[in-house]
Amino acid sequence: MTRRAYHVALVAPLVGLGALVAAAYPAAALAAPAPLRVTGTTTVDGSSGAWTYDPASLPVGTRIRVGVTHPENGSTVVTLHVKGALPLRDYGAHAHVAACGAVGAAAGGHFQFVPAPVGVPSTDPAYANPSNEIWLDLTTDEVGNGSARSAVAWQPGERRPMSVVIHASHTSTEPGTAGTAGPRLGCLTVGF
Repeated sequence: MTRRAYHVALVAPLVGLGALVAAAYPAAALAAPAPLRVTGTTTVDGSSGAWTYDPASLPVGTRIRVGVTHPENGSTVVTLHVKGALPLRDYGAHAHVAACGAVGAAAGGHFQFVPAPVGVPSTDPAYANPSNEIWLDLTTDEVGNGSARSAVAWQPGERRPMSVVIHASHTSTEPGTAGTAGPRLGCLTVGF
């Protein structure tokens, strides 16, 4: 597969809020991290963009890797690898519109290639579906490792996703709840 200019592979352990407010971290660490957009591959660790909002469900120290490729055919392929999460657990995950922050809501809503029009709920399956959004649901194995892959037939333009959020359950496809996957457990800022 030919790769275009943007290939991102981020690896970061999740950081709990308590670790960020420890004396070793300045108050500025609570601000949402800047989005990362690179050519090539980068490895990120520590508090550089990975958060957990529910350490009982997505433990501090869980490692998350997201890879993004843009093949010449105009598609986007995103992979998610999780290591050290809870064993035998379903998680939902999606690309979101904003960078991660100290609260799960900082990442905004799901990135939709064709955004739902004003007045149309973002849970309308005509817009909240795995062809218009990037869905990365996974189930971990007996040691808490899992992987997911999403391939969509488009590439983001100037408006791009900024993060991958991990949710509490697999993603619903039902009208009125399409795209929902329960509370936000963790987040990794990603340059798409």
